[in-house]
Amino acid sequence: ATHVHTVLEASFGLHLFPGDMTHSETRTSWWKEGMIGFGVGVLYGTTSVLVGHPFDTIKTKMQAQTGFERMNMVTAFRTTLKREGIRGLYRGCIPPLCGSGIYRSVQFAAFEAVYTYLDN
Repeated sequence: ATHVHTVLEASFGLHLFPGDMTHSETRTSWWKEGMIGFGVGVLYGTTSVLVGHPFDTIKTKMQAQTGFERMNMVTAFRTTLKREGIRGLYRGCIPPLCGSGIYRSVQFAAFEAVYTYLDN
């Protein structure tokens, strides 16, 4: 371990090398851990879209929609809410909502299952 690694670990509890990764709880079977990872991945994927999609909508309007190109983000947000309501902020969110939920659930499930399988 380098000096920086030692300082980061001592000061902040940060582990920089994969060999340092640990889980404090007892790991059950690989498929149970995979299913837990799947559920957590669905929650993470959908939550990230629900929080981030309005920002993407406003950014896209500012880049491409006539009348929004000279607005700042707050003004564009207010204008969208006034004209279209909350639905205007989430227009087009179903494909990324499904895609992100599927992508993250598979990613988390595979990681947890493989990690547990190799750890046992």
